[in-house]
Amino acid sequence: MKIRKETKIGILVIAAVLIGYAGVNFLRGVHVFKKPNIYYGVYDKINGLNASNPVVINGFKVGQVRSIEMLREPKGKLLVTLMIYDDLPIPKDSRAVLRSADLLGSMQVDLQLGKSKVYALSGDTLTPDIEGDLVDEVNEQIRPIKLKAESLISSVDSVIKVVEAILNTQSQDNIIESFSGINNAIASLERTAFQIDTIVQEEKDRISAIFENVQNLSRVMSDNSAELEHIIKNFSAISDTLAKTDVAQTIRNANKALTEVETIVKKINNGEGTLGMLINDEELYTKIEAATENMDLLIEDIRVNPNRYLHFSVFGRKNRNIELTRKELEELREYINSTE
Repeated sequence: MKIRKETKIGILVIAAVLIGYAGVNFLRGVHVFKKPNIYYGVYDKINGLNASNPVVINGFKVGQVRSIEMLREPKGKLLVTLMIYDDLPIPKDSRAVLRSADLLGSMQVDLQLGKSKVYALSGDTLTPDIEGDLVDEVNEQIRPIKLKAESLISSVDSVIKVVEAILNTQSQDNIIESFSGINNAIASLERTAFQIDTIVQEEKDRISAIFENVQNLSRVMSDNSAELEHIIKNFSAISDTLAKTDVAQTIRNANKALTEVETIVKKINNGEGTLGMLINDEELYTKIEAATENMDLLIEDIRVNPNRYLHFSVFGRKNRNIELTRKELEELREYINSTE
């Protein structure tokens, strides 16, 4: 049977298409003649994951991403379809983790096998998870360095401002004046130290005597510690006695006495009583003073002329013209006072 030319061309075209399809799928990692197991994962974001990105277990490629679709419900979720070619037992609690595959930002799905004894079937949904890409991880590692660099830059900026302020002419003058004041203060301290050293040298003997006296006093106190303790106990007893004394009653009695004295003084000032009249009545004082002078004159006259007043001998004398002695005059005065 002779095959027509058109038939041959058609067969060749079909074969070419099949070979091309198989080659393209082979290049994409798709096994044309082997049925894969299908698993799903629902993610909030995919960080640049694309269809045909590899699916690996411990770094070994076992499949690839078949497709990525946006779900209607729940809104904003992304459905990732995974094709696993090897008939691998995948535990039910395994996780499909999205992570960076290289420094260029390529993504892959890393299947982290769980420990469940129940295995997932084709068409099951695996637990989704996502790790930060390398850029995020690098940024996370660099963030503390960035913060320190910013702090350092701020400190350097502050230092530069301080340096600018110091380099100012007015600030330089102030700094020079400050250093001059410091030098003057140091010089004053040196002079003071020299003066103190001179005084110590000049008064060395006296200072030694003072320390010796202090040492002797300390020795005396140590030798007489028992007596000092006895004195302290006596003071303690006195303080206890004073504490037990009714001080308030004593103060009240003193106030009462002062009040009475004040009353007496007021009466005296008002001329009440003999003492008040004597103090306030000038005429009475004058009369008393005159009477005293008259009494002195009378006594003196009696001493000089006793025969005018006495006609008998009080002291055993018979002569009337004899002048009395001072002792006899004093005895006569006492006798007159006693008879009043």
